[in-house]
Parts: sequence; structure tokens; C-alpha cells
Amino acid sequence: MRPLTFNKQKALADVTQLFWRQGYEGTSVQQILSCMGLNRSSLYSAFGDKRALFVQALDHFGTLAGVACTPLRQLLDPKEAVRQFYNLVFFALPAEQRMNGCLLVNTILGQSGLDEELATIAASKLAEVEQAFERCFEAAQERGALKQAVDPHGLAAYFMTLTKGLRVAAREGRSEASLRQMIAISLTVFD
Repeated sequence: MRPLTFNKQKALADVTQLFWRQGYEGTSVQQILSCMGLNRSSLYSAFGDKRALFVQALDHFGTLAGVACTPLRQLLDPKEAVRQFYNLVFFALPAEQRMNGCLLVNTILGQSGLDEELATIAASKLAEVEQAFERCFEAAQERGALKQAVDPHGLAAYFMTLTKGLRVAAREGRSEASLRQMIAISLTVFD
């Protein structure tokens, strides 16, 4: 067996971008092969079939979402933590990439009723983000930086719903100014 002569992580990152732009159903195996610079046998040997590759792409995207949660884990001020989270999720991206929405949200919307397992995998990755919000708010309460009357679970659900909605709005082509305005309004819950 011939050793792999390509960068598997780069190939996975590239195909994740492809799936993010086009979705699972909208991406052909030939497009995947072209994107990754592989032939069919190398693709199947390294990643499995298209569906298995898509699951790996969801995992990769979930890892990126975890990186975006860094401010929620590290910053003491919950308002600033949420602001920095949104800066990473929306404004650190080029505008054309932001218009892709979110691979996880797109997968839930596109695969619900078609492939529930893919939709569930995507939902579980988003649940990890919501848990990061909740832990941030719980820690803020423990430090006295968030009122005790606030329910961290409910506040996390609110910001997760907002995040999903902002991703859809970005996909619809809402301007950066419009997204920033919606985020600014949402942050007033901390005032």
C-alpha cells in the first residue's frame, strides 16, 4: 500500500469549506475529489465515502466553533465575552464566508427529515456552544458579575437562538452593520 502523500488536515479543511458553501446534498463526489486533489480510491481510503467525509467535516467545523467559544471560557465580563464570541464568529470572517451561514445550522435545516443522524450530529455540536454560553453565565454569577435573578440556562438558550438567527440573517445577505446592530441590541440584556 502506497503511503499518503497529501496533508489530510488541509484536505479536510478545504472540503469543509466546500460543504459549508454548497451543503451536503449540493456537493458532488467529483467536486470533492477536485477540491481535495484526490482520486476516488484515495478518498475512500483516507476518509470513507461522502457521508463519512461529511461527518468528519462537521467534526472539523465543530472544532472551529469550539475555538470561537474561547472568550466565553476566558473573559470575566460576560457582556465582553459574548461580544468577543460574536466578533470571532461573524466579523473575523471574510464577508463572502460569513454569507455561507453556519455549516451546523445549514445541516440541521437541510438534513432534518432526510438524514436525521447528520442533523443530530450538527445539533450536538451547537449544543456544545450553548453549554459554553451557560458555563460563562454560571461563572459570572459566581463572581457577582451577573445578577442572581438571571437564569444562566435560559440566557444561554437566548444567545444560542440569536446566534442561529444571525447565521441565517448573514446567509440572507444582511449587512455587517445590520448584524452588529442586532448584536448590540442583544447585549443590552447585561445592562
